[in-house]
Amino acid sequence: MKQKVTYSILSKIITAAVLLLFVIGIISLWGDMEKLVLFIIIAAATTLVSMYYCPVSVEATESGVKINRLLSKPKFFPYADIHTAETCYPSAGGLRLCGCGGFMGYWGYFHDTMIGTFFGYYGSRNHCFALKLKSGQQYVIGCSNAPAMVKYIASR
Repeated sequence: MKQKVTYSILSKIITAAVLLLFVIGIISLWGDMEKLVLFIIIAAATTLVSMYYCPVSVEATESGVKINRLLSKPKFFPYADIHTAETCYPSAGGLRLCGCGGFMGYWGYFHDTMIGTFFGYYGSRNHCFALKLKSGQQYVIGCSNAPAMVKYIASR
């Protein structure tokens, strides 16, 4: 079972705004070569790191759950390591400890009063499920039909 990640309107707006601001920054710094080079390095690094973690789709196979990301190898969770899978809705008031809150999705370490500390890979808070591993780690993952994905994972 494979599901695409659904991105919220806010995430799409933040991504477009940040990319537009990068272009405006490059244009405005065109005459000052030292500042321009530094700005391009920072903008490129930010964009590449975001593309590295950006979730594209979630796939539940016969052996485990795989998160397909834009520039990196898929993140894989074998069923033997998964303790529970359940739908969840991270709150907007949760703390982002380290990661991104909208630019190319939501990814990174977050803390939520209801869920606890988790690593997130999602595009919209309304389409998420939580994987709790036997090691105690938690992952919040987003896809277009989270309840169907949870049902499929629970059957394994």
